[in-house]
Amino acid sequence: MLNNNKIEVWGYKTFRPFRIYWALHEYNLNFKKYKIGSRTGETQTNEYLKINSKGKIPTFKHNNITITESAAAVSYIIDNFKKPKDFYIPKTLAEKAKLEEWCIFSLMELDCLSIYILRRHEKTENLGLAHIYGEADNAIKTARMHFEKMIGACEKYVPKNSWLFGDSPSKADIIFTSCLIHCNSFNLKIKSDNINLYMERAKSRKIFQTAYKDCFND
Repeated sequence: MLNNNKIEVWGYKTFRPFRIYWALHEYNLNFKKYKIGSRTGETQTNEYLKINSKGKIPTFKHNNITITESAAAVSYIIDNFKKPKDFYIPKTLAEKAKLEEWCIFSLMELDCLSIYILRRHEKTENLGLAHIYGEADNAIKTARMHFEKMIGACEKYVPKNSWLFGDSPSKADIIFTSCLIHCNSFNLKIKSDNINLYMERAKSRKIFQTAYKDCFND
């Protein structure tokens, strides 16, 4: 296992950097924060582009390792540092596959194909970026329909009284929950009582609350 030496994170106030903050807090790791925002010009400076040529947030760096995808950064933290007692790590290949299934489902079906489409094409008053990417009413409509369908598809697999894989949170919980925490901001209603209760349990975790404040407060 690695020591924490120097861990740095660029980005805040969105759910993708939040994934990294949450994982770091679960592992009780110290890190330096650079609270730069997307579309503020801060990600387009020559200095930042040398770190992340995509010109996006988040960026995670540990010593000489730089990772520019949030889910990959979470995996790096989980795989390379000492595991806390209250965190789920799969023990079998089948368990690992099911955990990755949740992560990929969340990243693709909820994030990319639903939430981020709304982010790009909703009007400014609805927290969207249509002034940059253009209005697309049909894309917004289908994104909302897709989100509702995918929530319905996964509802029965969400435990009624625990995290996705038992009594401790996992990478899957970090990715899944991070995709849902701002649904209200985009007027995405989660109609599943089961998932809403799961979200309340996640939000009541003190480590979640600490990470959330760290990421979203100035």
